[in-house]
Amino acid sequence: MAGGAVQIAILGAGLVGSTLGRLWHAAGHDVTFAARGAARPRALAAELGEHAHAASVADAVAGAEVVLVAVPGPAVTDVLQAAGPIDGRVMIDAANSFGQQQVTLRSLADAFPRARWVRAFNSLSANVMADDNHRKPPWVMFLSGDEEAKPVVAQLIRDAGFDPFDLGGIDDSRLQDADSALWINILTHDEATALVARIRSGDTAAADQSASRTRVRELAAPFEKLRDHAPDDPAFFLEHLSRSVFEAGINWRVVEAKWDGIRQAFHGFDPAQVAAMQPAEIAAVENDSRVIRNKAKIRATVENAREVLAILDSYGSIRGYLASFPDAGAAAADMRRRFKFLGDTGVWRLLTSASRDIE
Repeated sequence: MAGGAVQIAILGAGLVGSTLGRLWHAAGHDVTFAARGAARPRALAAELGEHAHAASVADAVAGAEVVLVAVPGPAVTDVLQAAGPIDGRVMIDAANSFGQQQVTLRSLADAFPRARWVRAFNSLSANVMADDNHRKPPWVMFLSGDEEAKPVVAQLIRDAGFDPFDLGGIDDSRLQDADSALWINILTHDEATALVARIRSGDTAAADQSASRTRVRELAAPFEKLRDHAPDDPAFFLEHLSRSVFEAGINWRVVEAKWDGIRQAFHGFDPAQVAAMQPAEIAAVENDSRVIRNKAKIRATVENAREVLAILDSYGSIRGYLASFPDAGAAAADMRRRFKFLGDTGVWRLLTSASRDIE
């Protein structure tokens, strides 16, 4: 494996598996996707072309030097039972699991002692990993586990565009557990060194401070894209803002099923028309079966349209408004203040969904 292309089996074709498959393929590695259903692995293999394949779980593992386990925590045991022999292979545990269903690296190493286990690629969100802008210096990716396998995984971390940070052996992987202090933290190497030292010293405030910094960094790339390339039509912004409002506390699929009706009820999200809606029309929308009949969210949409008009009056455009802030954190704070029914998660939904829709 040293210095050349690595044969990698990727078990799981969701966001994490597909993102890492693309990154490793671009770095010159041979990737084989496997999942419960065959359609998604085949689509990924077709997308990437040469040196990308789709196979059953057992066949993918049989031909691999490295195996990435990128399935939900509760599915880890089932996928490993389907994998066949894994003796001697470098096994990367990228799964996150919670509570009674939690699968630890120690439990995997004890259950499959002849494999070489490393935990990695579970400490950053798939959206951050998929983002072209990993920053320079690159963000840290934590790893822990088998001493012989870690150099292989560290190189794959570099090949994916990140900076490997070794936390230690198998039992040190607890520092990467879901909801731990290091989980989903966007850090430079120096910041990671300082944070790990503080956590190991028992400093309970360190994680909260780091989480706040991470939230701002997650917003940086979508904020900058929207700031620089937002369409001139303010209906684009109001629609994504309103979608974030309606998705608060509701599965996005429920909102998706109603979205055409919601768009019609709110005049295609033209801010002027929505802002001008009178009490009788608002009441009609509240009783319209085509929409999600949440009165607070419906009224918030009208009030938010009025706030969008105020922004346009003050700044001339959405781009002008966003350009008035020094960074994503300042913009997010102002949007939470201005707009109804929009918290931290809503701002993230707004910026990420709007930035993805910009061609």
